[in-house]
Amino acid sequence: VVSRVLWGRSMKRLGGLVAALRSGEGLKGQLLRGGISSIAIKTTSTGLSLLLAIILARLLGAEEFGVYSFVFAIVTILAIPAQMGLPNLVVRETAKAQANEDWPLLKGLWRWSTLTVLSMSVALMIVGAMAAWILAPYLPEHSQTVFYWGLALVPFVALGNLRGAALRGLRKVVQGQLPEFILRPTFLIALMLIAHFGCRSHSLTAFDALVLHTIASFFAFIVGAWLLLKAQPQQIRSVMASANHSSFWLWSTIPLAIIQAIYVVNQNIGIVVLGILQPPTEVALYRIAMQGSLVISISLSAAYLVANPYISRLYAKGNISGLRKLSIETANICFVISAIIMFFYVVFGRQIILNVFGRELRDSFFALLILSSGQIFNAYGALAGSILTMTNREREILIPAGLSVIVNIVMSFGLGSQFGLNGVACATMLTVIFWNMFLLYLVRLRFGFWATATFSR
Repeated sequence: VVSRVLWGRSMKRLGGLVAALRSGEGLKGQLLRGGISSIAIKTTSTGLSLLLAIILARLLGAEEFGVYSFVFAIVTILAIPAQMGLPNLVVRETAKAQANEDWPLLKGLWRWSTLTVLSMSVALMIVGAMAAWILAPYLPEHSQTVFYWGLALVPFVALGNLRGAALRGLRKVVQGQLPEFILRPTFLIALMLIAHFGCRSHSLTAFDALVLHTIASFFAFIVGAWLLLKAQPQQIRSVMASANHSSFWLWSTIPLAIIQAIYVVNQNIGIVVLGILQPPTEVALYRIAMQGSLVISISLSAAYLVANPYISRLYAKGNISGLRKLSIETANICFVISAIIMFFYVVFGRQIILNVFGRELRDSFFALLILSSGQIFNAYGALAGSILTMTNREREILIPAGLSVIVNIVMSFGLGSQFGLNGVACATMLTVIFWNMFLLYLVRLRFGFWATATFSR
């Protein structure tokens, strides 16, 4: 009897999900369609990133790949202050403006955010070039010239993320991810292969890879701008832009920028620390481990992109029960998918690294398992951070966020100097666990529920 009841309920729920998916109507239907599309995009993106890492490691060699990874990690960190937390703000405010049909406000938001990001990018490129010139003796050998070309990536990365945020705010989830997650790595893979087979007499270096990356980013940016032009509401073209909220937007970006910076710094600080303390080969090993651990977060990244506009809408309507249901069901799915990938790594990870990247990079296996453990805990409380940032509570997490960065940097230098690659991986994992525990507690304190995976009714 119990089996029949459970089977009947399961089939009824499955039928409801299929019906919602086919119709695409209502919150459930929109989430399902957006979620499936996002998972497809993120899966493809992760596959392309792995393929790109394989091609770079094979064509550049471990030392040059380490230099490339070190410079690109610094560029990624520099792109955060250039964005000033605006992508999350643009997603939130675009969704609100579209719901209220406030087209002057929406046009003003997009114009103001674009000019702000462009100005910050130029300023950071100048400061970064001066810093590279001053600190040249402390950088890895031959990395200064590579770093100058890496700085050219900053405006393309920052503006590309801004365009994607505007599209996601309009609920164009696929279009918002396509240029940065699919086209940019695809263009770079194609350019690397063309350069390799077209210039067989010249071995590719980290400098060549950064130049080609800049070209690929430019083409991806052009496509993203075209997609936004097509997707923007017709009403926005005939109205005057309103900048009445620019001061509010500016103050709102400060905590969002800090939060985004913390996420990126915590993710990339290991590469920077290893680049300072260890030879480039160790940096290459860590980059492979980090890239592999990001596969576990495929479902989590898709969940952020799809759920953020709906979190903002549910909160604006005062629907806390809907917010709770969304967070728990999302965490359930993310945790199961992450656990399956982790099991696959434990069983087959060492052999995959050996066959794909070669013996030179096989020592990244334990670092891969350590970083993947942190991603499992990330998936357990999937939407905790999104719930706080999308409900205007970003200021409450600034001090603990800053502490997490300090702890990560101190532990990375301490453990990295003693245990190298695996020590830095442990520092990153412990920081991720600490950060997620605090976010989950704060959601419980403010909204009255645990935003974690749970499999009981």
